Amino acid sequence: MKKYLFIFVTLSLSQSISDYTYTGAEVSALAGAVVSQPGNTWSIFHNPAGIAEINYRIISASSGNLYGYNWLPYNNLSATLPFSFGNISFGAQQIKTKHKKSNLATEQTFSLAQGFYLQKDYNSQLAFGYTANITQWNLGKSAGITGDGEYGLDLGTSQTVTIDIGLLASLRDKYRFGVFVKNINSDAIGKGMTRHVLPRRINVGATYIPIKDLITSLVMERLLGRDELSMRGSIKYELNSYFIMNVGAQSNPNRMGIGGTINYNRTALSYGIITHPVLSITQQFTISMKL
Repeated sequence: MKKYLFIFVTLSLSQSISDYTYTGAEVSALAGAVVSQPGNTWSIFHNPAGIAEINYRIISASSGNLYGYNWLPYNNLSATLPFSFGNISFGAQQIKTKHKKSNLATEQTFSLAQGFYLQKDYNSQLAFGYTANITQWNLGKSAGITGDGEYGLDLGTSQTVTIDIGLLASLRDKYRFGVFVKNINSDAIGKGMTRHVLPRRINVGATYIPIKDLITSLVMERLLGRDELSMRGSIKYELNSYFIMNVGAQSNPNRMGIGGTINYNRTALSYGIITHPVLSITQQFTISMKL
């Protein structure tokens, strides 16, 4: 019982969906080591500069239960549209803490991002991106006289706006460097005693692509204001035109990821898992479609 209480308190009070670093099945399998990788559907969440590299319309949806618990569902949706003045992406994330039929807490983020090139030629390119996020936190209802929330009081909703920025550089389609800063405006949610400063984070990574079918990445992550560093590494290998293998690992805490993507025509199906040093694995499924 103490274990489940610890999980509930931790996720309800400190875990923020706006700082979930494994958004999507592919990112989970790569252990979050994606900040310097070529742009993809997850770029809006992990480095908006990568949006500049997406030259087609695409929509993507992911779903899974955090740590395998059905009372912690997590879902996200993203879409990217190319424009001559810079590509635009839309995104949404949602995590719920449920008890039977009641939602104890719901946190959701709606994002709008743009990525564009600052410089691009035959040998090199430099892209910049930004994301504006509206984060809402709904605490549901109190227990009420029946204890299940049916006649409880509405505890209200809080919301705030945060800004993320990203930078992505590449040389000769082999060497890549990426930087991503989360919540650069240091915003918080709530007021007074309920005020909670949202996490600020920086990711810095390098990617080496020795051949077009193999992508290797090394990423450093740090929560601003803390001394701890997390190192992450990933390998993405395209076995053939239909299947891509993804593996990743990170330290502090130690986690492992693995998964794959199946491509057929204009549709991609991805599956990814990531371990946890204490809790069960998290599985995610993603479907993407080029329009």
